[in-house]
Amino acid sequence: MTGITAAGIGSGLDLEALIEVSIDAIKVPQEARLQERRESLDVTLSAVGSIKSAMSSFLGILDKAKEPTTFFPRSAFVGGSNVSGESYSGPFGVTVGDDATNGSYDVEVLSLASGSRVATQTEYASSSTVIANTEGELTFAAGSGTDEETFTVQVTAGMTLSQLREAVNEAGENFGVSANLINTGTGTQLVFDSSKSGADDDADPANGNPNDLRIISSGTANGDLDALIGNTQVTKSASEARISVNGIEATSNTNTFSDVISGVTLDVNTLTGSSTTLEIKPDDDAAVESVRSFIDAYNKIISEIDKYSKPDKVLEGEDSSRKELSGDAMFRSMKYSLGKMSTTGFEDPSQPGRVTTLYALGIEMDDSGQLTLDEGQLKEWVDGDLDKLGEIFAGENGIVDTFYDFTKSYEQTGGVLASREDTTRSQLKDLDYADLALKERMAEYESTLRAKYTAFDQTMGALNSQMSYIMGQLG
Repeated sequence: MTGITAAGIGSGLDLEALIEVSIDAIKVPQEARLQERRESLDVTLSAVGSIKSAMSSFLGILDKAKEPTTFFPRSAFVGGSNVSGESYSGPFGVTVGDDATNGSYDVEVLSLASGSRVATQTEYASSSTVIANTEGELTFAAGSGTDEETFTVQVTAGMTLSQLREAVNEAGENFGVSANLINTGTGTQLVFDSSKSGADDDADPANGNPNDLRIISSGTANGDLDALIGNTQVTKSASEARISVNGIEATSNTNTFSDVISGVTLDVNTLTGSSTTLEIKPDDDAAVESVRSFIDAYNKIISEIDKYSKPDKVLEGEDSSRKELSGDAMFRSMKYSLGKMSTTGFEDPSQPGRVTTLYALGIEMDDSGQLTLDEGQLKEWVDGDLDKLGEIFAGENGIVDTFYDFTKSYEQTGGVLASREDTTRSQLKDLDYADLALKERMAEYESTLRAKYTAFDQTMGALNSQMSYIMGQLG
């Protein structure tokens, strides 16, 4: 009711209460039904969002499991320490490729690759000594053929040793040359260190090592720069790295050795003095963790479905324990389908007719539909045949294929859950319209009641006045 009303003044009856009761008799039940419906839709929207998020996480795990070497990695162990561990600080890093195989190797780092060093042979008075009175350019180069790297520095008139050092170190195309000034106590020397490494593979040793740093005056003739270059000399030649694998030596122009061991890349960093054992083998802990992440993501979906739709308990004749979405067909179908897929057998790609189940891998389903893992049973598979385990997960019609399309159909934009979200939001909007329509109907109904009761009140007021007049005359 709105405004100031006083129905019943003429008749003396409590017409305001009668109007309110009449309106509430119609409005309250309809408002309750709308509110109940709104709460159910709000719960549905929350449930769909939570399950969609869980599906997205599960899909991410399935995407990772498509690559067996990622989901079930082989790891490198140097001297018994896992190279991928945070505390590892061995003499070489190891990258294990997809085509690596299990094996044990004795690796010794005999020498490290290093770049060359070029230094001036006579000392300059100080770092502010001018190196050129006219402009020119210096080009720095190392390597040969397609492997050659170069960059050029512009020399300005009046440039000092200190300014040249800064120009070299800040050059945009610098391939790894650092310039430094060494104060000897009696003067200053200019030193250039190059990161370009590698042995002299030229047939003519008189040509020097092509990987050594070379400096040339590449601009117009400049006697000052020629004098600077003439004052420099290679004080340390570039060198290669050497390692021994099971007694067989291998060399590399860098500190990286690719495929000396098939599918394995070594990045050496320290001389060993003796051999160190390198093992390439399945990483049991990583494999178990990957499967556990699969199980956890799966269980999260089941938990979210149960959170909104599974009754806490079922008692005959009672429904107080029912969840808001108990019996929802979509959620019931999702849980049933996931459970069915979890008990499906997966055919061995290399042995047609041989079927493996999740149960055989140590993955069981409890009474609530959740998956549990027997780590010991899974590790037997990892130790026995990691490749086979990868095929069961990522092979054609394997575990990933079985779950992927189903999960994608629910999780993706425009999928089942997204459509349910859109429908639910549309229904909530319809409720807003229904609520507004109810308010308008109640306002019209109140106006009608007031018109009727106002006429009745006026009539009763007139009759009461007449009665009072007659009684006055008779009295």
